[in-house]
Order: sequence, then C-alpha cells, then structure tokens
Amino acid sequence: MAIDAATRRMIPNPTANSANIVEFPPPNHAGAAADRALPAATAHPYVTIAIPTYNRAALLKGCIASALAQTYTHFEVLVSNNASPDDTARILGEFSDPRLRVITQETNIGLLPNWNACLANARGDYIILVSDDDRIMPSLLERCVALIEQQPQLPVVITLSNLHAASLGQTRPPRASRTLDTGVRDGATILNAFLTDQITVNVCGVMMNTDILRKRGGIPLDLPHTADVAAWAPLLLLGKAGLVNEACATYTYHDDSETARLGVEQLLEDGRKVADLIAHTAESCVQDMQLRKTIQLQARRCFARRGLITLTDFRKGGASIAEMASVAWQFRRDFRGVSLQAILRFVAVALCPPLLAARLRRLRRGTAEQLA
Repeated sequence: MAIDAATRRMIPNPTANSANIVEFPPPNHAGAAADRALPAATAHPYVTIAIPTYNRAALLKGCIASALAQTYTHFEVLVSNNASPDDTARILGEFSDPRLRVITQETNIGLLPNWNACLANARGDYIILVSDDDRIMPSLLERCVALIEQQPQLPVVITLSNLHAASLGQTRPPRASRTLDTGVRDGATILNAFLTDQITVNVCGVMMNTDILRKRGGIPLDLPHTADVAAWAPLLLLGKAGLVNEACATYTYHDDSETARLGVEQLLEDGRKVADLIAHTAESCVQDMQLRKTIQLQARRCFARRGLITLTDFRKGGASIAEMASVAWQFRRDFRGVSLQAILRFVAVALCPPLLAARLRRLRRGTAEQLA
C-alpha cells in the first residue's frame, strides 16, 4: 500500500535503535520488483541521508550507524563509495539494514562529483549530505520534518552543528542565536545570522529540498572549498525556511583534509565567489531593498573575515611576511569592510614569528589540559 507524503513525514521511528536484518541490494541490481518488496518507508523515503565516502573505512561505520539511529522512520541512507582502495567495501558489507543503499563508483570521480552522484541517486524529497567523518544526532530528521509539517515544501531547514577538531580530539558546541528561536521564519533572516557569525552551520546539519537543489545545478564543481555553503546558503533566499536553533550534528575538520590541502589563493578565490553568489541571489530573490543590501554587505564581510583567517593559517604554516603580504595585496579588494578588531587580530598574528606562535599554542594547550 502506498503511503502519501504527509503520512511519511509524520511517523516517528519506533525501531531507530534496532537493526532490520534484511538484504537490500543497490538499485542497479534490485530494480522495481525489489522496491515493491520493501517497506514503503524504504522504497519511497521522504528523506535521503547521503554519505559520500572515500578511503575512510574506519570512520564510515560510525557515520552510517549515526544515520540509521534516527527517531524518524521514512528515510534511506545512501552511501556513494568513490572507488575506495581500503576496507570500505568490507565495512559496507557488514550492514544488512534495508534502509541502507550503496552505489559504487568504478573509478575515483573526485570529491564534489561524488556529492552530486549522491544527489542524482537520492530518492527522498529532501536530502542531507553527511561526510563520512561527521555524525548526526538521532533527532535530526524528526526536528527538521516537524518544521516542514508547519509549512510544506520549505526549500531548506537549518540546524546547528558542533565542531570537532580531529587533531586535538576536542569538540566544542555551536554558536546559537540569541534572537531566533526554533521555527519557520524568513530565510534571509537565518542567512544573515550565519553571515554575522551568530550561528554555527555546516552542511551535515542542513536538510535541502532535493528537486530545488537539482534544478539549481546541484553542488558547484568550481568551488572546492565553499561548495557546501554555495549549495545551501542561496536556498535561504527563496522565501521561508526552517531553523532548529540547537546542535543536531557534529562536523569534523582535519588538518590533512582535501580542502585543507588547497592553496591559499584557491581558498580566497572560493570565498570571493560564494560571496558573489549570495549577493547575486539576493539581487534577484529579495524584494526588500534594505534587507537585500544588508545580505549583500554581510556576505562580503563574512568571507572577508574568513579570508583573514585563511591568511593567518598561511602564516602559521610557515609563510614569510612577504609571501603573506603578496597574497593579501592580490586580494585586497575582498577585505574592504572588515572590522578594525578583525584587522588588528590579523596583524598581531601575522607579525608573530611562526615558531613563537606554535610554542604559544602548545603552552596554551598544555595549560588547558592541566586545568581540565
């Protein structure tokens, strides 16, 4: 019996913490007949939790487990294995949950194309993209779908995310808004809170309307550092959006991640492009002139601040003052409008010799551990 979309949205998952041991082959092997043999919640999911993965078998298992532990029932977990040479295939073979579906790339197609492969194969009306090293909380889907129930067809629902530093083994909570409560509100207001650093948002905690994301071209391939923000941030300018003003996911960042290995010029260029994208979308979608100008200004200020952080990390990584100054001059127009406080902090760090800065960081870390 078919279950309509409204019913799919409302039913919580009574077995979120128990396994259903049923074989579920990938769609290219199963076909329509296999879909008919599955529970409607799996054959016609309302949400797709998409996990693009490459060569992280040790982390992938926990990521899948957190996705399958949802308190909401009408979802699928879709893993796209990007031709991983490690034990990823073996780890995936250990799962026999019917909600898990796997697609395997014959060759490594790259990070962002693998994200788009997830989007192309998603069956859900909504999609959440979760990297294999991130984790989502059991209530994430239930909290998001509850807001969509209030206003169907929302383009996007935003939740907050913790930040986990893999190299330090430390997790810190997100910044939560002091003025915006959980609920449905104008999306531009939520975006402005993000751009002004009032809330901590990462793609692993963002539920996006699948069709809208597809129609907008999916994940942009020309923004290796900011493609995730470029995917979800413009959706907030399409009208109403949902906000869950508390942590529903944990985002992990690594010193040796693919984005961390990008050159400083690429990082700064990506920041400029995504600021321009937000400004362009606001120009065509935000009718209120004052709000439109505010969004455009804050987008440029936001990524200018992040640009200063990028330059700071460049200096900490061993670049000379002359090398850093050369890059800063190249992107000087992008730093207009940055606050005096941000500039002074940048100058203080930039003038500090890298060896001394590293020693101070070790001393600060050691002091924190002694006090813990």
